[in-house]
Formats: sequence, structure tokens, C-alpha cells
Amino acid sequence: MANKSLAEIIKEMVDADRVRLPVHPELARKVTACLAAEGSGSKPLWSLVGRDPALLCNLFRAANSSFFAGLQKTLSVEEAVTRLGSDKATQAIEQACWEGEGYSQGELLQRYMPSLWQHAQGCALGARWLANRCGYQGIADQAYLAGLLHDIGKQFLLAALEEIASCGDFDITLSEQLVLEVLATMHVEQGLRLFEEWNLPEAYQEVVADHHAEELDTQNIVVALVRLANNGCHKLGLGLTKQPDIVLPTTGEAQFLGIDEIALAEFEIMLEDQFLGLQAASA
Repeated sequence: MANKSLAEIIKEMVDADRVRLPVHPELARKVTACLAAEGSGSKPLWSLVGRDPALLCNLFRAANSSFFAGLQKTLSVEEAVTRLGSDKATQAIEQACWEGEGYSQGELLQRYMPSLWQHAQGCALGARWLANRCGYQGIADQAYLAGLLHDIGKQFLLAALEEIASCGDFDITLSEQLVLEVLATMHVEQGLRLFEEWNLPEAYQEVVADHHAEELDTQNIVVALVRLANNGCHKLGLGLTKQPDIVLPTTGEAQFLGIDEIALAEFEIMLEDQFLGLQAASA
């Protein structure tokens, strides 16, 4: 073990299927309560699934498994549920909640996951808001899911680091600097690997690949929407980093989408109301 790099250790853990994506504890409780009250296949259940990257990944993974090879991959919660049937779709969600339950107790996850969940939901809501404001209502829901999944590599890497820290097999000190560096430098590669390993929709894979590219080098509207939402979240500090100096109207994404300063100011206010207002109220 001593001669293996951290990247090699994580790769072996992925190959051995030792890592599970953590489900947001509050959403997991709501899923359980929803199932108890309304049973499988209820509309509120699928609404909850669409708010959590882990639940969404597990649903897509089941609906796009090798059994369905040759079919187009499902791109929405509704398509996945239709393909699987409500009972099998519910089983996939229950399994995700059960497998991710223990992870939420880990020290690393308790420290960093709230920020990652907040960032994922901020990008999802932001990308959908921008899509609607820019006249792309037809792809607003797709932009939402792309925003929810764009940083899935970070969540998976954090779960892998939690496994490394708790299993006792590795003599590694996971300092804050190391954790943040691993998440920043490895999450795109790991996210793309998950898309390949789990047969996740290619429609969202380009967003994972390009959301940190130095320049916007694509005509993909969804990529541009998520990148702009991502910048907005970073500006306001929704996530692990805060970059208040970002000027959204001058970004290539804003210019490509043709959105003006007034709309972008409203976009920032929406994010503040959704997330920072809740923080202030609970302080």
C-alpha cells in the first residue's frame, strides 16, 4: 500500500465497488416518510429524487443498465421511472438511501458535504432559472439536472476519502488542504469515469467535462447555462469556495447566452434568497 498513490488507491476502491454516494440526510428522511405515507410511485417521491445527485445517479444507473443496452439513455426522472416501472424505480431509490446512510456520519462528509450539496442545488436551480430567462424553456429541466450532476466527481471523491479515513487500511493523513486539492484537481476526471462506469446519460457528460474549461469553447447551450450558474454560485460563496470578484456580465457564458446585467442581478438575488437568506434566518 505504501507505494501506491492516492489516485491509485481511489481507483482500486472504485473498481472494487467499495464507495457509495452519500444521500442528503434530510432528503433521505423525506424519502422514507414519503414511502411510508404514500407508497411507491408517488409524485412527491420523484420530486425528492430530482433534488439529490446520489438519488438521481442511482435511478439513472438502474434505468440505463446493461439490460437496456441499445436503447437511448433516459434523460429525466420521468423517463427513468417509465422505463423501470415504479416498483423497480422505488427499489433503486430505497437502496441508495440505505447504502448512503452510514456515510453521512463520517467526519469528512459532515464537514464538507453540506457545501457540496448546496453548490449542486444552487447550480441546478440557477441553470434552470437562466434557461427560462434566456428563452430556452424547452431545455430548462435538462439544464437543472445537468447542474445537479456537474460536480458529481467531488461528492464521490469525498465519499472515497471518507472510506480511506475510516477503514484503517491506509496510513494517510487527510488534511483540509489535501482534501480540497483532491476535490479540485481530480473531480472532473472522476466524474467522467462515473459516467462511463454507471452508464449515465451522455447529454450531461459534456457538462461534467467542460464546466471548468478556461474558455467557453462549445455551442452547447446547456454547458453555457451550467457554467454561468456555476460562476454565480462561486461569486456568492455557495459551495467550498467564494470568488466575489467574478463579474457575471463580462463572462463568455453571459455574452454567448445574450443575458444582460439587469437579468444577472436578478439571478444573483434569486440565489441569495434561496440559499443565503435561509442561512441568515437560521443564524
